Amino acid sequence: MFLLEGVTIKGNQGDYVIERQVARGGMGAIYRAEDRAHARTVAIKTACLSPECSSRIDEIRERLVHEMQVLLPLDHPGIPKVYDQFTRADDAYLVMEFIEGQTLQKIQEKMISRDRRLEEARVLGWALQALDALDYLHTQPKPIIHRDIKPENLMLTPDGRVVLVDFGLMKQVERELESGPLIHAIGTVEFAPPEQYAQSGTRTDQRTDVYSLGATMYYLLAGHLPPRAVDRMLPMSINVSLKLNSLRKLNPSVGVHTERVIFKAMEIDPPDRFTSARAMREALFPRGKFIALPF
Repeated sequence: MFLLEGVTIKGNQGDYVIERQVARGGMGAIYRAEDRAHARTVAIKTACLSPECSSRIDEIRERLVHEMQVLLPLDHPGIPKVYDQFTRADDAYLVMEFIEGQTLQKIQEKMISRDRRLEEARVLGWALQALDALDYLHTQPKPIIHRDIKPENLMLTPDGRVVLVDFGLMKQVERELESGPLIHAIGTVEFAPPEQYAQSGTRTDQRTDVYSLGATMYYLLAGHLPPRAVDRMLPMSINVSLKLNSLRKLNPSVGVHTERVIFKAMEIDPPDRFTSARAMREALFPRGKFIALPF
């Protein structure tokens, strides 16, 4: 299942030489590899399809194939390009553009270790790019919902480009991969809205990604994780500390307008949030208002 450095994998579009493992989980891994046919560096995402790995073989295979089919026609600087997909023995492979850089999570961890806060202008610059990518996804003929927006899934390249990665939890509106009528608990809890939990009674849509990006911005500016949505739904008499703390008190660089936009994006009830990434972007960057962003 797990590949060694120097191993060559034959795909449908060429041969791929494994350079190193980038990430690893219980049912698969991601590798950096050389695409010799096209002289480029790629990322290869693998999923184990043998019974020893999981009893959910068909679901894993379907998700990987679906991910490839959905991402293949997309063309946006904030979304990795897909080059190839194939199955060999008991493994499935997805070959994608390799994104150089570091995650916003790693950047934030460095800031926290130095007891520093990210400046509002820098976070706004990242958010603008993420919102553009989400708007592109949400306005496809069949809107694509990422469902796992978080600092760990936002890569910052050396040239300043923000790229959404890890589309494993995405869905297309009107097409559910889950076996039941409701979404089970998925994503990272601090960045997931309540509709991503079982028994919520609400389906995920564009507003799900709006919440998660708002929570991501909160974390980047506050320097600590936001309270979980499910905890914030508790009666205020139980734990008043679970309200959203003022970002302006936690980070002096944050303005009133930015705080209001983030808090609206993180509303518990979907109808109270922005209806789309485009609406959030227009609220965050109103026309006629000059906002200085870092280069």
